Amino acid sequence: MTSGHSSFKRILHRIGEECRSTAEIARFTSWPEALETFRAKVDIQVMNRNGFKEPPSVRKRLIHKHEILMKYFEKRYGSFYRNYDFGAPMPASDPALEGKIWVCWWQGLDHAPLIVQRCVESIRRNAGNREVIVITDENYEQYVHIPHWVKAKQEAGIITRTNLSDLLRLSLLAEHGGLWLDSTFYCSGPLEEMAFSKPLWSIKRPDYLHCSIAQGYFAGYSLACDVEHRWIFRAIRDFFLEYWKTSNFMVDYLMVDYMIALAQRYDEQAGRDFKAIEPNNPQCDELYKVLGETFDEGIWQSLSNDTSLFKLTWKQSFPEECRGKQTFYARLIESN
Repeated sequence: MTSGHSSFKRILHRIGEECRSTAEIARFTSWPEALETFRAKVDIQVMNRNGFKEPPSVRKRLIHKHEILMKYFEKRYGSFYRNYDFGAPMPASDPALEGKIWVCWWQGLDHAPLIVQRCVESIRRNAGNREVIVITDENYEQYVHIPHWVKAKQEAGIITRTNLSDLLRLSLLAEHGGLWLDSTFYCSGPLEEMAFSKPLWSIKRPDYLHCSIAQGYFAGYSLACDVEHRWIFRAIRDFFLEYWKTSNFMVDYLMVDYMIALAQRYDEQAGRDFKAIEPNNPQCDELYKVLGETFDEGIWQSLSNDTSLFKLTWKQSFPEECRGKQTFYARLIESN
């Protein structure tokens, strides 16, 4: 009963957030356009439950949503973007923290779900000579500077843990470079050549899905840069901080993706560097879809033939047996 009541309260809270976001978007665009973004957000919720089916009518609405939100950001923050100095000198980096692989589980891995623990173990197995650093509540201030006003807004409940995670990944890359991976990535191949051989990298599956403005051309849960290209993430981080200085709620759940897109729009070199990323990991989302099914070596070979990073989830339960046989999930949990 308590769980149901809590879920109902959460739904009401989310509806209230989206109504507020819609009104905010209308202030800088128009009510018909703002309502179109609301409709597209409903489409995304439906897609989350139907296996991400994207019929042409939905795709068209999603693309229009992105156009409207880019219009909103440019009308509200255009002067900030236009006056931003992308070429300003970067502060010196700490050589001891360059080229690391960054993952985060705020409570520490000892308190993480088993699937998260196995994912991080898989990243470590494939890290080569690179150190994998797990960011937690206890150690994050050793690696990044988070402004005091951000912490104050977090304590007030304005900035959420999710927002802080977004700021964390941008700040780590802006200050040190390296590779950021969400802690729910299962890795089945070496990371060195894939993510560290180019100045800028992200998982890239062109024209994949249109829930995000990224549309598969980059992915905020997998980002990397060398020391010389930290300026790109400094710019995105600074956009992020400017937003939260002037706002007390999130206008869109995938807001950071819009900020990455804006960096590319306002700086030609950033645009060229993102465009230069080669397509990779085309089946990134496919292992998740079969985790609860009977393990099949042929399916696994097909998935891992051209993909070595698989995005999973800790928010869903999976069986360890299906029709009396081990599932993909069971094999993963056994690290097999």
